[in-house]
Amino acid sequence: MVELNEALVELIPCAALLYSSAGKILSANQMFCELVGYTPNELADRQIADLAAGDERQIETAVWLTELATKSGATVQCEVARKCLNGERAEQCLALMRKFNPHSDSELILHAIDEGFVLLDRNFRILRINDEALRIDGRPRGELIGRMHWEAWPGSEQLPIAEAYRKAMRERSTATVEQLVHRDGSDIWIEARVFPVEDGLAVFFRDITVRKLAERTVRDSEERFRSIADAIPQIVWSARPDGFLDYFNHQLTDYVGLDQDQFRGDAWVTLLHPDDVPGMTASWQQSLATGEPYQAEYRLRHRSGEYRWTLARARPVRDEKGNVVRWMGTSTDINDSMGMRVALRDTQSRLEAALTAAEIGTWTWDIQPDRVHADANLAAMIGVTPEIADGGPIDAYYAVVHPEDVDAVRAGIDRSVATSLPYDESFRVRTPGGEVRFMHARGVVTTDEEGKPRRMSGAVVDVTRQQVAEEALRSSELTFRTLADNISQLAWMADSDGYIFWYNNRWFDYTGTTLDEMKGWGWSKVHHPDHVERVVDYFRKRIVEQQEDWEDTFPLRGADGQYRWFLSRALPIRDEHGHVVRWLGTNTDITLQREADQRKDDFLALLAHELRSPLAPISTAAQLLKMGGRNPEYVQRSTAIIDRQVKHMSELVDDLMDVSRVTRGLVSIEKEEVAVSDVVARAVEQSRPLIESRKQQLVLDAPDDGTCVLGDDTRLVQVLANLLNNSAKYTQQGGRIVLRVETRDGHVIISVADNGMGMDADLLPRVFDLFAQAELTPDRRGGGLGLGLALVKSIVALHGGQMNALSAGRGKGSTFTVTLPLPHTVSVARPLNILLVDRTDDGDEALPAALEAEGHMVALCPDEASALAAARDLHPDAVLIRTDLPGVEGYDLARQLRAMHPDEQATYVALSDSDQSHDKVIARGAGFDHLLERPVAIGLLRKILPMANN
Repeated sequence: MVELNEALVELIPCAALLYSSAGKILSANQMFCELVGYTPNELADRQIADLAAGDERQIETAVWLTELATKSGATVQCEVARKCLNGERAEQCLALMRKFNPHSDSELILHAIDEGFVLLDRNFRILRINDEALRIDGRPRGELIGRMHWEAWPGSEQLPIAEAYRKAMRERSTATVEQLVHRDGSDIWIEARVFPVEDGLAVFFRDITVRKLAERTVRDSEERFRSIADAIPQIVWSARPDGFLDYFNHQLTDYVGLDQDQFRGDAWVTLLHPDDVPGMTASWQQSLATGEPYQAEYRLRHRSGEYRWTLARARPVRDEKGNVVRWMGTSTDINDSMGMRVALRDTQSRLEAALTAAEIGTWTWDIQPDRVHADANLAAMIGVTPEIADGGPIDAYYAVVHPEDVDAVRAGIDRSVATSLPYDESFRVRTPGGEVRFMHARGVVTTDEEGKPRRMSGAVVDVTRQQVAEEALRSSELTFRTLADNISQLAWMADSDGYIFWYNNRWFDYTGTTLDEMKGWGWSKVHHPDHVERVVDYFRKRIVEQQEDWEDTFPLRGADGQYRWFLSRALPIRDEHGHVVRWLGTNTDITLQREADQRKDDFLALLAHELRSPLAPISTAAQLLKMGGRNPEYVQRSTAIIDRQVKHMSELVDDLMDVSRVTRGLVSIEKEEVAVSDVVARAVEQSRPLIESRKQQLVLDAPDDGTCVLGDDTRLVQVLANLLNNSAKYTQQGGRIVLRVETRDGHVIISVADNGMGMDADLLPRVFDLFAQAELTPDRRGGGLGLGLALVKSIVALHGGQMNALSAGRGKGSTFTVTLPLPHTVSVARPLNILLVDRTDDGDEALPAALEAEGHMVALCPDEASALAAARDLHPDAVLIRTDLPGVEGYDLARQLRAMHPDEQATYVALSDSDQSHDKVIARGAGFDHLLERPVAIGLLRKILPMANN
């Protein structure tokens, strides 16, 4: 084979080199000899390392760059591809090379483009990188070529870009992903486009930080605009250059009483009075055509059905070229002002009374002489004297404004005077009695004939009650949402008609959905297809039609695609008239409860069968005794039957009692050094009759080497005998059972393997649960109560060991493994730096005291701020976080702490009031390694915290 390979080297149409796995050159073709300047005889038996011109990073696949030393002493840079061949005498490697030309067309193009380029092989190793990529990264090419992507950019394996790489490699499809990366203490955004190529990926990327910042600026600007628009009492709207209405604030929807989609675009015309449509639309089209400002008065249908007079104004927004890009407009209800002149005289007296009752004061400031005239209402509201109210200077009014607000009030008035814009400000005042009250003031500036500001008039409203009520409402909402987001159940709220508009965070964490996907009736998407129609019909019947309490049980799909059963309830929230205004609902995970109930029912049925089965033979034996009288043969046969069946019943009861004692912690283990070979021998002795009765072959691979463990020999024999009996029961006649003992990594590993009926994949996760059993033959021969493996696992756990079960599937046998620590493997864990984030207002001081008693150093923090401050300097080995912290979820805090030290591998433990399965899913998603139910047993922490030492 070597000679054949050497002959083939000469036929390769590029520089080729054949060498052994030890690096010895076996053959080189003429093109390689010309490349390095040596003859074939000069290269014979030399080492390939002799030709290396410098340090080289070892690359096992694809193509890499290397420099070779020529005979003349010069160096030549080559592109190299290698393939390992398996010869008959030794492993051989074939290297194909060509001279690297950095000025080839493809290389020039790659280095000339304004995008970064990286070429990866199938193992995500960097083969090529262009100059723009090096500029963005800031490192020389030599530090990157040949390295794994995850090594070159640590942490990138957990980013979305890594999933894009894997998907493109796996599906051979393109992908585009935007990623925030950290470089030299700053953050930059890149856009990467991934293309599958032969044996790897081509990645083009560019810095889009400026674009992202611009997009953020636009979003912020739009949000500010919408916030301002929604705060304005007028109707605010915008339209495209062609007149299509594309935005309006909520004032319009409130005014006309319709949903947004019912009058977007040109649909608003249907809300106009029929007599006003021709003139109004003609005026609007005229402005669209000419770009002139638009103004019109028309009647708009109010939600009450009344047509009310409205004043509409709009101005065009132009780009830098003068082209209209948008129209911005307002619409103001002027229906009441139409008859204001007529009613003014009649309402003047009533107005003053109303102002007093509404705690509204008015004022006028003559700007040039600086004299402020305040009415009696305002003087009483803010606590100024009658002398000041009757023409005092404006500084006397600034004096009663709260010190923190006075600068904003002064600046607002100065701005209105300078620009003639309306004045609108909220502020606080201190009354002479020291009381702080909240005010809202509005004012307008009038000018003289020359346009100079002459007078400013306005009104002040005492909004203290509203402010207190709003603050109480915000506090109440915050309290509710905090509670709702920290309960173990999924929670939601719906309108009176069943339209769900809010979910707690638990819902989104479990389902992996967003509010946009779920609001309204979108929740049906996560319901099981077999149940969704029934659930929706019953939901509509109880909530929409009958408006009565709702309760139902059904499966919901989680973010992992698996369905879990939930008990769901909803209660109505009614107003003072008894009308439903809102629904509050919860979903409680009852999957484990249903499974436990089913296993309990199956067990009780099985137990009844097993206890009843011996009664028939015993009854038959009793009849034989009656019929046989004193016949010795009848007596002997009958007593044997009774004895055998009573023994069977006793074994069943003993198993039940054993499991009960072990699971309740009533069994004490007397630990002493026990020879493993003795335990194996006694277990085999107990199980051999059953194995031989089924004509099965028992193979022992258990060396008698004196290996010992610390344990209770009786219980350990019980474990192995149970596993051997289990294999015998579930293995066919004439089958094979192998018991193997080995010592590895400080543990004794005892396995019992058979070639019997095996287990399905769905049974493996619960094979050690109480009452769990594989399917038996129809007559249930060899079956039991499903207690044995649960008992075995509990006994092994009491010895500090572990139980595992493996099976390739039905009919492919099973393997049960017992792992026990050797006596000398027990090690003392080092003291840990532990960050404990827990509330200190409930008197629970046992946990930090217990941890400190274990020798650990504990930093106890009661809230988010102190935890973040402590973590900056502590660099904890373990972090224990209570999930229902005041003001923040423990899950959010865990994400912040992990982001603070991304390169550190601390053990994170969530302390929760519930440990349901979906709580554990949520905890894992937030970065926790474990979730424990409060109050926490220190014994559980002893098992978890040593992992932080590793």
